[in-house]
Amino acid sequence: MKISYLAPEWHERERIEMHLQKTARVVHRTAGRLRIKIPAARYQVAFFANLQRELLGAEGISSVTVNPTAASLVIVHDSSVDPLAACRGIPYLTVESTLHPLVVTNGRANGMSGRELDLVFLLAKFLPLVFARHPAAQLAEVLAEPVLRAVVGTMMRPQSHRSPTVTYEQVEEPMPIAA
Repeated sequence: MKISYLAPEWHERERIEMHLQKTARVVHRTAGRLRIKIPAARYQVAFFANLQRELLGAEGISSVTVNPTAASLVIVHDSSVDPLAACRGIPYLTVESTLHPLVVTNGRANGMSGRELDLVFLLAKFLPLVFARHPAAQLAEVLAEPVLRAVVGTMMRPQSHRSPTVTYEQVEEPMPIAA
């Protein structure tokens, strides 16, 4: 078994490269989570360890997960904190601005619970199996999921059980006098 020895020059070179200016770009951002890529720092374990330590010291950042092999880090933070401000406070890191600062989630998906989504998925996959090898099964497989989503969405939508309130104005009409 041969044990390899890394030359001191290699360690010195990594230490110098660690403190050179690096450009970071935002890959993905949602409320409470930010993912950043730093391609120039790929495989630099010391750089990412130092960056992780500095970001964890910032207020409102709860966790920082680094992956030197992928040259990325994930910052989990409070929604009231801007993690990009913490990144910009690091002198050896330049953060590129993004055109889309926050990913907006689908409003229809927010309105449905996991139970409803599971019901739609199970019905869409189970119904064609009931009619296996039947020509209608092929059509049902293509059309089932959108139709079931519409039906389940309609059934699960909160509806008011009160009847609409109608107000009538009483108008006094003069009574006809018989002649």
